[in-house]
Amino acid sequence: MFRPHNERGRGFTLIEALMASAVLAMAITAITMPFAAGAKNEQVDARQTVAVGLAQEMTEEILSKPFDDPNQTSTPGPEPAETSRRRFDNVDDYDGYSEAPGGIEDVNGIVIMDGAAAGLSRHVSAEYFYVTGQDMSEEPTFIRVTVEVRHNGNPLVTVTRLVYDVPGS
Repeated sequence: MFRPHNERGRGFTLIEALMASAVLAMAITAITMPFAAGAKNEQVDARQTVAVGLAQEMTEEILSKPFDDPNQTSTPGPEPAETSRRRFDNVDDYDGYSEAPGGIEDVNGIVIMDGAAAGLSRHVSAEYFYVTGQDMSEEPTFIRVTVEVRHNGNPLVTVTRLVYDVPGS
């Protein structure tokens, strides 16, 4: 049997090894992408859950306050002596209240350190509101409370409640 003198042994050439490495890299990328996307979705879901909780917590705190100001003022926003949230004594005091990212506090004044709360901020508006047909010469009997939680400045969750002042209560 005749064998050429320059025949090489059986094995991978450098080009074949590079091609196999490229195919393997693409396969690994295709396999890991769903896991990376799942982790990202889990982070987004956790942030959304925390944001909803923060909005609801603030809304419940506001709703626990009386409609009417003990000082008989009906100007939205805190009075001069109400220098912190713990001093707010009625619903309209929360108008304009906000907490920056990293500074959101629970009802006890403890800063929330949950990793899912990173980048979240909370903003409140409380504005007097007249419904259709209501006599606008009388004191308003409604306040629209809006609590908005933002992530890096973009609205994430908004909770709006209409609070009614029961006359004579």
